[in-house]
Amino acid sequence: MVRVKICGITSVEDALTAAEAGADAIGLNFVSGPRQMTPAAAEAILRSLPAMVTPVALVRLQGGAVPDELLELLGQFWVSHIQIYGDFESQNLDILRRDGFRPIPVVSVRDRGFADQAAAWWPKGGEPSAAAVVLDAYDPDRPGGTGSHFRWEWVSAARQAGRLDGWPPIVLAGGLRPENVAEAIRVARPYAVDVSSGVEVEGVPGRKDPLKMQAFVRAARAEFGQFQA
Repeated sequence: MVRVKICGITSVEDALTAAEAGADAIGLNFVSGPRQMTPAAAEAILRSLPAMVTPVALVRLQGGAVPDELLELLGQFWVSHIQIYGDFESQNLDILRRDGFRPIPVVSVRDRGFADQAAAWWPKGGEPSAAAVVLDAYDPDRPGGTGSHFRWEWVSAARQAGRLDGWPPIVLAGGLRPENVAEAIRVARPYAVDVSSGVEVEGVPGRKDPLKMQAFVRAARAEFGQFQA
């Protein structure tokens, strides 16, 4: 079954509504932009989050490590999945994994050669320290939540060419909406899909629309069922 992550959650209400819509995971942004969370606001969400819904912390590494001000919060609520931004190397992923985290690096996809960007993050033929990889649309000014997508056929072409052999699961992000997520899954065949602005109230970044979240999850699950048949 394709997994669904609803990112950029900014309130307890939206976290609960995302869970009710069927989301497998929610994303809490500690990086930048209008959806950025304070640790205090995130604590309220984490306390209310239902069981079996995985919280994912979006974190910009500092010196290859999780910032100290976030470590206490993540440890208190056993948040192990961290979607990482900033400069890092393969040994940083190894250390994070040894410390109990499940690092999920983000690749900003500019062109069909995106697979080369991640080539140094895990050994050829070896087991990657990354728990998954997020493929997101490239934007020089914003790390995510851009509302635009890249060409999904680049993923299928890279897979057919063997350039994704040995990769961890792929999470497809960038410009996904209820209206196009089925096509994205059909073309790219990801392990999971990740949506933020595509399920928001028009013109209100960070405020999720319950009906859009429900429609997104339904469309994603329906398409997955078809290509598994």
